[in-house]
Amino acid sequence: MADTLLPPQVNRGRTWTRDGISGVELTWNNTVAWLLTPTDAETPLPAVLLMHGHDGVKYYGKEKIADGPDGIAPGIAALREHGYDGTEPAARLVAAGFAVLVHDVFPWGSRRVPWEQLPGRARRAGAHLEGRQRYEAAAREHEHGLAKVAALQGNSLAGQALEEDLTALCVLGDCAEVDADRIATAGFSGGGARVAHLLACSDRLRAGVITASMSTYADIADGRADDTSWLMITPGLPMVCDWPEVAGSAAPTPLLVQFAELDSHFGASGMRDAETALRRDYEGAKTLTTQWFSEPHRLTATMQDAAANWLRLHV
Repeated sequence: MADTLLPPQVNRGRTWTRDGISGVELTWNNTVAWLLTPTDAETPLPAVLLMHGHDGVKYYGKEKIADGPDGIAPGIAALREHGYDGTEPAARLVAAGFAVLVHDVFPWGSRRVPWEQLPGRARRAGAHLEGRQRYEAAAREHEHGLAKVAALQGNSLAGQALEEDLTALCVLGDCAEVDADRIATAGFSGGGARVAHLLACSDRLRAGVITASMSTYADIADGRADDTSWLMITPGLPMVCDWPEVAGSAAPTPLLVQFAELDSHFGASGMRDAETALRRDYEGAKTLTTQWFSEPHRLTATMQDAAANWLRLHV
């Protein structure tokens, strides 16, 4: 449980103020994170631990959903246009009155594997490309190798991310700007998978939001595993429970699950079956909310606003 973890030694670095947001760069255990708060807001504030997703991009982590001291990262505008309606999700949560912590987890962003440490097979996968595209092709190939190593060690990539997310939750709760009793977590796609695991393994969260990351293991196995992040797959876990039961184990903690009806990562029946399973786990609790959007696998501004409005009611 998160309560058993002690916050690591955290260093505060660069600070900035831009467009009504004040930021401070935090570092711990080779991890770089940004804490964002509304400028001139009274503290302590309710907070959201906002998880970056997979996005097929490992060179960046937190930069995909938040701007740091140097502004928007190179190449991120196109990614956000495709997957986030051209928005900066962290900024929208700050505008809603939350302190927001975004951090990198292995192997993304500041926790990514350096090019020179990638095995030869992975480097060859990106050899015909240049710049960040070269790195992404190699990192995509290497992800499967990392998952194999984790499994051989009795762990998983999802488990490694969970350990780092639990640490980040401790860091956030220890920040003077934050009300430690009013912390939620939210994430899209691979970030939503991280939310499900964190909800299952911590009792410190007031609420959680999972977006475009909910179906059943049977649905994923039926021709969709190639589009599914290792953040959602832990060897042996399907023998114990189905994917909705991971998130459902947090009942009665308030949970919002947002489904994208046109999501190519999951089948319609798998998503509906997951919703049914969640309602079963939350039966009588009245703290589960599900929302359906006629969208592909993306996090639109409308979905973000719906999540922010829901979080204001439950955090």
